Amino acid sequence: MSELLTTDALTKRFGGLTAVDGVSLTVRKGEVLGLLGPNGSGKTTLMNLISGALKPSEGRLLIAGSDLTGARPDRIAKAGVARTFQLVRILPSLTLRENVMVPAAFGPDRLWGAPLEARVTECLETVGLAARAGQAASELAYIDQKRLELARALAAGPRLLLLDEWLAGLNPTELHEGIGLIRRLEETGLTIIMVEHIMDAVRALCPRCAVMNSGKLIADGPTDAVLSDPHVVAAYLGEEDA
Repeated sequence: MSELLTTDALTKRFGGLTAVDGVSLTVRKGEVLGLLGPNGSGKTTLMNLISGALKPSEGRLLIAGSDLTGARPDRIAKAGVARTFQLVRILPSLTLRENVMVPAAFGPDRLWGAPLEARVTECLETVGLAARAGQAASELAYIDQKRLELARALAAGPRLLLLDEWLAGLNPTELHEGIGLIRRLEETGLTIIMVEHIMDAVRALCPRCAVMNSGKLIADGPTDAVLSDPHVVAAYLGEEDA
């Protein structure tokens, strides 16, 4: 596998607070990486830097070898990065089909006509919502809002998918279904970075984990080794969860 994403000493400061502190991380094509750490450790800020929602104070961001440090979100999206959010972001006044059509039509591929219709149908089928394409998004239950947001991210045709606690808030049955869906995406060769607190999901989906605390990357390696590291378990994950 070749490198798809590289962060080189990536740093983000907000006044006197350093939210991301010199993070150097490499993700190869086809990898599923778990990004772990306690609340406030800098995980979402790092995702915002990778997606272009924030500009770094220092360091570099490379995607497929191209230096996109400080680039606008649309340029980073065009390079193949899409994401979901901790708080679900959909367009409630539109139908499911229309929600997915927006990023497919106005995203990096600028699809129209038959290719647009095919992309929308494919993405809704992938997340299990094709039969409800004409329904208003405002009528969806929470799990289906998450599915729709994922379909919207997939509609942009990403090479790198950033999932920010996509499995959070699901009941056991929904969690099982969500893990299966992410696994199917992995099988397509999509590269995924998952911010996640559910250790069963991390173990099921992520061969490799990186752990952050206080903005710093404090562990990176095979999941079993990282989660069994006494320092990581005791200080950042908790004995019970790990």
